[in-house]
Amino acid sequence: MLKLLPFIMLSIFALSIEAAHADVNISSDEVEQALIKEFAEQGLDADLELDVFGGQDSFFIPEATSAKIMVSNLKYDEMQNKFSADVEIFADGKSEAKSSLLGKYYIMEEVYVPARNLDKGEIVQAEDLKKIKVRGTRLKAMYVTELSKLLGKEVKRALKAGKLISDKEIGEQILVHKNDKVNLQYKTKQMQIVAKGVAQEDGAKGQKIEVENTQSRKKIYGMVISADTIEVEIQ
Repeated sequence: MLKLLPFIMLSIFALSIEAAHADVNISSDEVEQALIKEFAEQGLDADLELDVFGGQDSFFIPEATSAKIMVSNLKYDEMQNKFSADVEIFADGKSEAKSSLLGKYYIMEEVYVPARNLDKGEIVQAEDLKKIKVRGTRLKAMYVTELSKLLGKEVKRALKAGKLISDKEIGEQILVHKNDKVNLQYKTKQMQIVAKGVAQEDGAKGQKIEVENTQSRKKIYGMVISADTIEVEIQ
């Protein structure tokens, strides 16, 4: 549903442009900024990016020393991110051009992405990341974009600089690798026994993995405590 506040029907936003010469060029960027300011007037005060696909969004006014961009009748659809608006160019106090614009608007979000290519097995550090802005519509649930959720994670698949990171491309740091020799700590409330073992699979801290007791050859499950220690509960 198109959103149009009643009091907005009569509102007009004006952007003034002064020229030292006898001609005025109004770029699409200047028209976009006038539109964004009108969005803010209507309550959508966000970092926006616009795509105009209908109407004229740049103008050349000959023999003029100053011009104003007037934006009126802005309507926008929050479900489809579409907008429409009327633009009128006044030069030296006279109306010189008009256009009805159609387009889409996008709210820009700040996210973290790799600052360089990262290889599988690397641990993500603060210097490996940079902040960029992307259209909010690009941010799917699978992407990990927050600094706190990226730092200290292990790269599971090679990452390219500047590209969004999915949850399948990073994970917890692997402390114990398959076939690593480890210490098995058998714990009860009354005692603790240490034995030697071999990891049967990779594991991150706090993860339960299968290990083999070197002496008994029995395979059991234990929790990864550190790079060389697995804690096994005795029932």
